[in-house]
Amino acid sequence: MSGEPKMVSVNASAATALATLNLIKSRTDVSQAIQPAGTSSIDPKTSARLSPAVSDAILKIGQLVRGSQLSDLPAEHAERLRSLGTDSATRVQKPVVNDAEFQKTVMSYVKDAWTGLDGFNEALASGKVKIQRASDVKDLGYETIQYDMFKDGSLIGGAGWDTINRSFYDAQAAAGVRQGVGSIDGLDYYVTW
Repeated sequence: MSGEPKMVSVNASAATALATLNLIKSRTDVSQAIQPAGTSSIDPKTSARLSPAVSDAILKIGQLVRGSQLSDLPAEHAERLRSLGTDSATRVQKPVVNDAEFQKTVMSYVKDAWTGLDGFNEALASGKVKIQRASDVKDLGYETIQYDMFKDGSLIGGAGWDTINRSFYDAQAAAGVRQGVGSIDGLDYYVTW
């Protein structure tokens, strides 16, 4: 067991970053660097150095594993996270999917979960359910925000909340638009029928 590398998996991003670092590390083994005879291994002119890209990757991995200091986050976010007992946090990145995958993911969820909503089944049967990315709907202002939380360098959990322009949403409802918002694994959506 001793001598074996230990990997701490914080989240999917950190695990991927650490795996990448292990690959880079195995390809840039400093002990394999050729040194001219009689030179010091700490001489900056002759010692092997990491490329700027590798150095940046190491810094990013460290941030993913330990999180960002709360003072580096937007004040409102830092205040919420501090109230939950964290001293650092990493914002969970939203997935990037193409439009077809987005539509398929959201439709798969809403067709099962929303069957009892007024008029939804009829709209579904007639093809009148419209699915949009929330970020594409002008004035909606809907976004989910998620963080992995850390205390003393250890992952202690996650927190999330959302924002929405309630005036827009309520005006749509008053105009008779049937609608719903939500997020599936970070994919924020707006559905009308």
